[in-house]
Amino acid sequence: MPDPYPGPPKPADGGPVPTEVLLAGLRRMPLFRQLAPMESGIGWPVPLRLAPGADDGVPRVCLRVPLFGMRPLRDGGAELFPPFATLTLDRATGRPMEYVDLRLTRPWPLPGDPTPAGTFPHEAVRGTLGDYRAARHELLTLYDALCAGLAARTRFEGRERFSALLRTLLEPGLEPYYRAIGPEFFAHFLGPAEGSGAP
Repeated sequence: MPDPYPGPPKPADGGPVPTEVLLAGLRRMPLFRQLAPMESGIGWPVPLRLAPGADDGVPRVCLRVPLFGMRPLRDGGAELFPPFATLTLDRATGRPMEYVDLRLTRPWPLPGDPTPAGTFPHEAVRGTLGDYRAARHELLTLYDALCAGLAARTRFEGRERFSALLRTLLEPGLEPYYRAIGPEFFAHFLGPAEGSGAP
């Protein structure tokens, strides 16, 4: 019987699926196509280290990916709306492990009338598309190193560069929501929130 929740193909070397490949394959997943509008935005993942499994004793690293609403603007770019769900993926296999509808769990107050939380591109990424893609690729590659360090319980040497890229690329209007989804992760790499930090 085929796996009803397949992830992307594993690399030939048998290692974990790269973060960039995982995110690129999200829209092709049956689970995503069933539960999320195709125009949904895919946010910056929050790495999670789970306790070692009974079978191999190795910690499992997952990526919790926020999904948020987007509405195209006539002059290019898009309006961004608060995340409506998170999808957690097993980094080793790319297989989905959990889908959470945030409209049900309500980690923040739901507005009566949905209003945009921000726009894309934001001021920090208004360079060329090539510049944005290069910075995004570098950050997602650093996610791989971070996840490898989490699995091996070793120090992540790229923290300063990771923090700088995350600060630049993260959508400012969505930052309070990111912090609500992954408070320790974002406090560690972005510093404390200004004000209450709540959405």
